[in-house]
Amino acid sequence: MNWKRELQLRDLEPDQRLEFICKNCGHTHYRFATELQKHNELSLLWLDEVEKDEVCHKRGCFGHVRLSLCHNHATTGFIGGLA
Repeated sequence: MNWKRELQLRDLEPDQRLEFICKNCGHTHYRFATELQKHNELSLLWLDEVEKDEVCHKRGCFGHVRLSLCHNHATTGFIGGLA
């Protein structure tokens, strides 16, 4: 089990930004959760299923993508260290 299998699209806040990075060409595109939640059939998908259904938006590529969640408001520094 990973975090993508534990979260459904409907669990995300509407303003949550999703980052999709192409595994082939490295192109990055972003989508907001609210765009995908508008479709009733998509809101019940797990995030790993959303990742599998999404493709690269670069012209002619259509490669598989890797999904990441963007946390602009919750940036924290490294809290560990050597003792």
